[in-house]
Amino acid sequence: MARLFGLLLLLLPPPPVLLWAQLEDKCRWNVVLNKYRSLGKGSEKFVEQLPISLVELFRNMKDLPGGSGQAHRLVSVTPSLACSQNPEAFVRGGFLKGLVPIVLVTFSAPVNFRKWKSERLQIEMEGAPFLSQGTCMTEEGCILNWFTPMPMKNGSLVMEVEIKSNRLGELIRNARWVGFLVNINGFMKREKGKLIFTLGAQARGITHRDFINTASRPVWSTVGQAPVLILGGIPDEKMILISDSGFDDFTLVELNIDSCWLGSLECSQDQFTASIFDTISTESTLFIRQNQLIYYFTGNYFNKDLKSHSSSNWVRVLHNRCIKKLCPVEIHSNGSEYLMALSGGNEEGFFYFGTITGSWSAGGLGKKRGAGLGVGQGQGREMGEFTAAVLDPWAGKDMDFVMLLGMETYTDYPLVPKGLFHNPFSKLLFIWGNAILQSYDYKNFIYLAEFPKESVIKYMTSSYRGEVACVTETEEIWFIVEGSFKVYQLYPSEGWNILFALSHMEASSLYLHNETSISIFYDSMGLQQLVYQVDDQGEGRLLKRLLPVNEILVYQLKSTLNYRNLCPFQMMQLEDLPAPQKYTRLEIYHAEPPIISAESGYHTKVSLALYQGLVHHLLWLHSKYNKPYADPVHDPTWRWWRNDKQHKAFYYYQASNFQSAFGVYINMNSYGKDYTKRTTYLFPDYIYLDKGTIYSFSIYLSSRLITRRGGQAYRVSKELRLAVTLTHPGCVSVRVKEQNIMSQNGILFKVILKDRLVCFDQGISGHNLMKTSVLIKVGDRKGLLILSSSLFSFSPLPAQGNTMIPMFIGCPPGKRLAFDITATLKYNKEENKRYFDCVHPDPEMPCFLFSDVFFPFFLIQDMVTGESGSFNGSYILKVIGGGTSLDDIVDYSEADIFRYNSPEDNTNSLIWIVKSNSTVSQSFSILRHNTSGIEWLCLENSPCYDIVPKNIYSPDFYFKVMVSNRGVDKSTYCDYQVIFLLHVHGLPLSSNRALLYLLLSMTIYLAIVFLYVLYCIIFTPLKKCWNNFKWKFNNLINTGEAGISCSEARSLSKGWLGASQPGLGTGMRNKIEKRARAAELHWEPNSLGSFPCKIFYFRHIIQHVSPQQ
Repeated sequence: MARLFGLLLLLLPPPPVLLWAQLEDKCRWNVVLNKYRSLGKGSEKFVEQLPISLVELFRNMKDLPGGSGQAHRLVSVTPSLACSQNPEAFVRGGFLKGLVPIVLVTFSAPVNFRKWKSERLQIEMEGAPFLSQGTCMTEEGCILNWFTPMPMKNGSLVMEVEIKSNRLGELIRNARWVGFLVNINGFMKREKGKLIFTLGAQARGITHRDFINTASRPVWSTVGQAPVLILGGIPDEKMILISDSGFDDFTLVELNIDSCWLGSLECSQDQFTASIFDTISTESTLFIRQNQLIYYFTGNYFNKDLKSHSSSNWVRVLHNRCIKKLCPVEIHSNGSEYLMALSGGNEEGFFYFGTITGSWSAGGLGKKRGAGLGVGQGQGREMGEFTAAVLDPWAGKDMDFVMLLGMETYTDYPLVPKGLFHNPFSKLLFIWGNAILQSYDYKNFIYLAEFPKESVIKYMTSSYRGEVACVTETEEIWFIVEGSFKVYQLYPSEGWNILFALSHMEASSLYLHNETSISIFYDSMGLQQLVYQVDDQGEGRLLKRLLPVNEILVYQLKSTLNYRNLCPFQMMQLEDLPAPQKYTRLEIYHAEPPIISAESGYHTKVSLALYQGLVHHLLWLHSKYNKPYADPVHDPTWRWWRNDKQHKAFYYYQASNFQSAFGVYINMNSYGKDYTKRTTYLFPDYIYLDKGTIYSFSIYLSSRLITRRGGQAYRVSKELRLAVTLTHPGCVSVRVKEQNIMSQNGILFKVILKDRLVCFDQGISGHNLMKTSVLIKVGDRKGLLILSSSLFSFSPLPAQGNTMIPMFIGCPPGKRLAFDITATLKYNKEENKRYFDCVHPDPEMPCFLFSDVFFPFFLIQDMVTGESGSFNGSYILKVIGGGTSLDDIVDYSEADIFRYNSPEDNTNSLIWIVKSNSTVSQSFSILRHNTSGIEWLCLENSPCYDIVPKNIYSPDFYFKVMVSNRGVDKSTYCDYQVIFLLHVHGLPLSSNRALLYLLLSMTIYLAIVFLYVLYCIIFTPLKKCWNNFKWKFNNLINTGEAGISCSEARSLSKGWLGASQPGLGTGMRNKIEKRARAAELHWEPNSLGSFPCKIFYFRHIIQHVSPQQ
């Protein structure tokens, strides 16, 4: 027992702080993209969006669950370990100890929610170990990697990959890669087996002259939606840097545009250059400015019909316009993306506002579909013209900010604004230039006095989660936390110098003496810096590195403050966080590789192909789970396994006896949807609030400044403060409850956020949501501490003191209305005391009888949490189409829909009516849950009136029904709508047709009766007369031939049947005998004499023989 206990002790990891310090640089996760045919070889680009190809092996899954012969496109992502020393041994050792990477692929929601479904989707997959096929002679000599499928979702171009370990074997820090070789690059194509760019030609390699001593420039794009980023500014070259991995890798491309100078008196140009200045990346289109010319290029991204609307060349827009600046709108809204173009020359003060609604390939300004860019012209003033304002003379003297009320004393130092920045979540507006002014109401401005007036900001970037970074003309980097009035200088600074010195002590290659800052931008990992470095050997490289804001700020504080007083609290942690999925609206699926029966545990190409196919089929089920009829089990995978669940034990028995196909076992529980994700004790990236939704959490703080000596623990509540700031206090309410915990020298703040029910009308799920936010700050009584970014910070250090949570108010994505056929059938049976299905029942679409009152029921299905509850609100039901068969269904016009459904109709065209009393909204009846029954009418002018039966059964009709709660239901922000087919049978005939059918039926019935009576009355006498007639005729024949003797008859028969007669020998006799038997006669020639004088006997037989015989 002692030996076992010692072994367990050896398996325990060292303390976490020491552990991460030792392993941080030893190994890290990496990821590359491979094709199925080249597993473990190089890396691929996600370029070809081809239709899925058929894989023959899926047709052989006869003895495996889920075998359906589906077609799939095989692309896999390869999580691997990049280690400084002996990576192969480290990977093999981790595998033998049970290490398995877990890959999370998160698909971004598309911008255009009118074309694509607005949803947030994530799939979690386990890596499958695979030995790369090479020249290895033994297993130990092969390279081991893990592989997972790389699925693709329609409409989603940006896919975020996160890799984490299963906490077995080697302990490695989790890695989060955003768009690393998984974004879809629609600006490349394959030609002659090679990938080439469609917007230009791949240029030479990067040289020193491209970046050394050049000014930094911004990376502008639609935040979180642009799969490809571009960056210009190459001196005297029409080249851009292009990357589909957030600049983890990049390519220098020379654009195929005509460089021309259209300078004139109306549009003067100081100098002509071939450089590309302003670059903007949107979801599917790239925009650039060269001199005063604006170009765009649309990528090759397929639509639902698999037709591409890509560009073949750069297209120039805003012809004959003098454009001096392109400005991005980094946050998309209402299903569209936006940008602005500022005019110069004689059009100074004008701007053009563009709306990108699609990926159209041709056209120009002013045309209806030109470039998908609707440009509007409006008159405004450029920010540079506001030079009348002057700065306060005592600003910056022991003051953090100055509130500009119009009563201050001013100097003659001019304010030169250069641009604007606006955060739609916090409503924060910055005016920046040689000063920084901020406003929350667009009227009253606060001057941030700590920013020196000698510095001039040239661009600003933001995370839109409470952090803002500024870059000046002299390449200074400044940092601002929203909700505060302090401005921090990151570079150059004392904190930067400490960080630089420490990195050199660690022999890190991230920071060098000779480097040039190329750009500062935010991604989901935090603030990134793109730098060009030249090492001691003169070799240059372009590098993206995370700018450690928290570390720099901590080093600055440590250089000025006491080490013990960095924070007014010792520990801060979140508690009582609700399950995140309900508020983040992230749908999560999980998949595990098939279990291999081989002893080594290594997968084969066949098993990897099966894994790929199963993952794709899982997501295909998700995409197709939009049936209007609700399934008995609310889960997209229910239909996949429902027929195989009963054979689960058999499949397991086959696999355990090595009898399964391909040597794999598919566990049905390994492929499904997760509805309850574990709480991570971190704030979500953002939350969604429906009508009246409550979001609550607790923040626990323990103080190190206050001890419990002398009964002073009560001072904790006086030393620590929690402030909650709402962007829209009229839309969201907040309550903070404070609880002192004396025993732990701490304090617990309970925060409750609730929607006020007033700021949103109704909208489709995930559409046109209202943006807002809540800002939470923690500090001491002297002032709120703002040390680092947020509680969900992406930086390596834990966040302290400040956090902003973006929120969306409206109908959250992932909710839908469905027809509850199960409850409808049950209730209709109980109310009508009967139920008659169709003669040929369809389990997917049961029938309802016309004469029965119809009581419909509906469900609200939450695709994220798996909840499914009855819809208890009000709704309007309309019949919008119909037909006598599924192939004959037609949609009705608006006028017809009114006539067929409105109780105010007076044209005798109603199809149905509410049985109970109901109110009317917009000329249609309002129905309510469990109280409104529908009575079918089908009046004279309705399409279901007088349906001609196709057979002997009663007529039936398919109604296309639309149910919507828009404008009549106040219980939710969601505008629910469902369209489904309702099969009704037993429709009555019209009075004329019914009378015609009645007369026709009676006529036929009477005719049959008459014929039967006639038969019964006349047939017996006629039969008797016929028998008498035959008897008399036979007697007459017998009487006429009675004179012939029997001997003559016998001799006649012998002579006629004898051999002497030609043609009547033995064969003829046999034929006569055969005919006699067929005629049920008994042929006995020797007994002919016993029947005197019956010559007709021979005559009867001869009649059955043809004359030729």
